[in-house]
Amino acid sequence: MNIKARILIPAIALTAFVTPIFAHKYEAEVKLYQLPEPVQQTIIANLQGGEAEKIEKEIMNSATTYDVHVKTRDWRTFNMRVDENGRLVLEGQPSPLSY
Repeated sequence: MNIKARILIPAIALTAFVTPIFAHKYEAEVKLYQLPEPVQQTIIANLQGGEAEKIEKEIMNSATTYDVHVKTRDWRTFNMRVDENGRLVLEGQPSPLSY
């Protein structure tokens, strides 16, 4: 085996194992009006009579999702996740009331 192959093969193997460890994740709080139209429509359609208290934009490995924290009129909460195309990825249900 020549010297280039002895250096290149371990370098490629190391890159394959180290890259997932340093996966880039970005989070930021955003407002509803700042989101793409399909994302806005999906969020509004799934609020179940509540309001979006907080929306977080998350980018991980070039995939963008929006985590929405919702509070209902009776003060219950739930979360939903919408992808950048407006598809509902995670649909939450209001938490049960506890007294």
